[in-house]
Amino acid sequence: MIRAYFISDVHLGADNNESEKLREKKFLDFLSKIEKEATHVFFVGDLFDFWFEYKYTIPRRYFHVLCRLKRMTDGGIRIVYLAGNHDFWLGNFFKAELNMETADNEWTGDIAGKRFYLFHGDGVAKKDVGYRMLKKILRNRTNIRIFRWLHPDVGFPLARFVSGSSRQYTNNINLNDDSDYLEFAQQRFEEGFDYVLMGHRHNPLEHNEGDKKYINLGDWLFNFSYAVFDGKELILKNLDM
Repeated sequence: MIRAYFISDVHLGADNNESEKLREKKFLDFLSKIEKEATHVFFVGDLFDFWFEYKYTIPRRYFHVLCRLKRMTDGGIRIVYLAGNHDFWLGNFFKAELNMETADNEWTGDIAGKRFYLFHGDGVAKKDVGYRMLKKILRNRTNIRIFRWLHPDVGFPLARFVSGSSRQYTNNINLNDDSDYLEFAQQRFEEGFDYVLMGHRHNPLEHNEGDKKYINLGDWLFNFSYAVFDGKELILKNLDM
């Protein structure tokens, strides 16, 4: 039996207060619930508000979530983690220690005979020229090596500050405009994909084109939305439904 879950824009660590702890608990409770039936879990970018791993150091505040993910993969659940615009500095930690698959950009594959295209969605908006230029700079391997020269006690707070600024910029530039994302999804349909799933916009959306479907997964900051595929149908859901 297939039971594939798709989640985006959880932004764990976005705040440092009591509401953040409650939000993380809600997410952990959700993972605990679905691990009883899930065959696949796809994180379509921005699971963390920022992620950067040094050679011997990772952010400690994500300890409980990382332990839960390890338990899920140990139980046979296939977990795929796509890099988003907040957590794209993925090293080998997830593969080596948690047995998770990672993808720097897109993920494509077949599940129960359906062709899936997954992409976080950063840079899809045509007017987002500034971010597309910034993305090349931030993902440059030389720049990543330079950042590692900073002590983690300096580097992590700096990354959190940049991440918060980036989130605000994204909210402003993409507000109330789905047209570029729908066009992008249509192009993937023409390439033969049955389902296209993205995040980034923090706006849950389900759009059908005949027997094909585009879903924007929304977020876990306000909407607590996700998608599930049971081998026959792909549905956008909300945690409270």
